[in-house]
Amino acid sequence: MKKKLWLIIALCVVMAATMSLAACGGGATEEPAAEEPAAEEPAAEEPAAEETTAEEPAAGGDNLQASKDLMLDLESVKGSDGQSLLIYGESRAVPARPDDPDSLSDEDPLKYWDIEYAGRETQKEPAIESPGDGCIGKKVIAIGQSEHPYWTAVFNGATTASTALQMELTTWNPNGDLNQQNQLIDKAIAEKPDLIMLSPLDAKASAQQFKKIYDAGIPAIAYNMVPSDEAMKYVLVLTAPDDFGQFKMLGDYVANDVGGTAGVCYMTHLPGGSPYFARYSNVRAFYAENYPDMKYLDHQSPGFEAPKAKQVVADWITKYGDDLNVIVLADDSAQAEGCAQAIAEAGRDDIKVIAAGNSKVGMDLVNSGGLFAITYQSAEADGAIAIRAAAEYFNGESLDPCYYLPQAVITKTNVADYEPAQW
Repeated sequence: MKKKLWLIIALCVVMAATMSLAACGGGATEEPAAEEPAAEEPAAEEPAAEETTAEEPAAGGDNLQASKDLMLDLESVKGSDGQSLLIYGESRAVPARPDDPDSLSDEDPLKYWDIEYAGRETQKEPAIESPGDGCIGKKVIAIGQSEHPYWTAVFNGATTASTALQMELTTWNPNGDLNQQNQLIDKAIAEKPDLIMLSPLDAKASAQQFKKIYDAGIPAIAYNMVPSDEAMKYVLVLTAPDDFGQFKMLGDYVANDVGGTAGVCYMTHLPGGSPYFARYSNVRAFYAENYPDMKYLDHQSPGFEAPKAKQVVADWITKYGDDLNVIVLADDSAQAEGCAQAIAEAGRDDIKVIAAGNSKVGMDLVNSGGLFAITYQSAEADGAIAIRAAAEYFNGESLDPCYYLPQAVITKTNVADYEPAQW
């Protein structure tokens, strides 16, 4: 009996041990199945990777379309005076070129029509083809003229425009030195930008300058100053104040006020550049044709220092006396300050002075009566509309030969509409 009992107990122990081993073995084989979720984690991250890929077009996008979208609301880009920066002015009709255009003046061989309408009918060299891939990210180098405050405002406007149109802009200043400007042109070519903006210091030297840029395969825009007609063969487009047109307007305004009869003296811009011709020779020729009794007395080029301008005007007053009735200035800041001082000290409040504007000095002098009238010329737009033309070129749009700044005559009755001044 006892033997049977021990046998039963032994059998039970063996069966229990076998079941225990089976249970342990089953747990070991199931462990990999338990790890499966961890192995599948990379698949769970796939949606995040797809979001990054999907966002790339939104971030970089179609550069051309994104560039064109930036051009849809140009009026919203404002200057420091609250005026729209990227709006083109009206263009004047271009008369047929005479067979033998008159010279601008006795001392200069350049022809009047050729400088006023430079490039309008020029047979250009084949234009450097636009990449047509949008303006965003394009690199532009702008070479200016001098340290004059006007140029600070020009570059401010160009910077504002390039920021709005997402272009990269570098600005260089040759300090009024033609040799230095030529060196900067060489430097710009070496840097291989997408486009060069150049304001030539000398119209006669501009052909060689723009040809060098063209031969390097870099598109160029002439801005602020009108180059020679020969130079325009190599230029995509000219953007500038319509100096000739606005000084005809200004000259006409004062001529009407004095009844078409006056003795006129002229204080010029730097000789050689288009403002010299537009603000002196142009007005003189306009009077000869339309107001023959607006008699030329003298012209001087003292530069842009008030004391020198003051001395010139004081000498005019002494020399011409009551025959001096109108003074035409190329500058409404330093030249205008010196002129106003000389007139005030001489007690000659009958002399009417007109000038290129519109600086703070000039508009203050209009308010006080020191200047009779000035031109509206947005310095910031002078830089900005060149950037607009560059953007249109990169976007593959066709360009006119010339784009002008908006223009108007500023007098005491409307000067408040153009304040505050940009420079």
